[in-house]
Amino acid sequence: MSRRPPTRDQLLELKRTISSMKKGKEILEKKRDALLQMIESDRKKFREVRETFLKSCAKIYSSYALARLHDGEASISLLGISIPLNKVDRSINQAMGCKYPSFFPSGGFPATSQLYDPMLFSLYVDLLIQDLAEAKELLWEYINLHVKLRSLERELKKTLLKINTMEQNLIPQLEAERRQIVFYLNERERQERFVTKSWMKKRELKGGN
Repeated sequence: MSRRPPTRDQLLELKRTISSMKKGKEILEKKRDALLQMIESDRKKFREVRETFLKSCAKIYSSYALARLHDGEASISLLGISIPLNKVDRSINQAMGCKYPSFFPSGGFPATSQLYDPMLFSLYVDLLIQDLAEAKELLWEYINLHVKLRSLERELKKTLLKINTMEQNLIPQLEAERRQIVFYLNERERQERFVTKSWMKKRELKGGN
């Protein structure tokens, strides 16, 4: 079956499709810019949190070494047994069409009195527990920022791919099809005018005779 010749209705429909495609591309470009801004802001915050967290880890290492030196390995082992395991809860967040989880412990860090008898250990154990409690808050912030950044970067990658596909493939193909239809319609109109003029000329010649 031969393909039907294009019509002006098809041309109008194609123009509407191209216009919608370009508007969609503009929306994606705005989303790209917003994602880039969010990622840059979160990267800056992530670097600050990471730096603070690494300093906190250095404090833990120092207090751990002092506690082990003054109270022995047994005190560290007992402390590890005394600290209960926390359950991890999760919530889902959304930004610019991107969903990402946030994690947080369901229980707080236990008080010093719940972990050991202060009369049996030195102050270095108490210092170690305080450092661990401080690092715990930073740890969750570090984890959640890391997860959020990875999710935003994946969303940005998908958005850039869509923009590139529309810009390099879809829109140029539709524009090329539009030009072909315009060329065909113009050529057909030219032929129709030629036929009409020829018919009018023949008619005038017959009328003159």
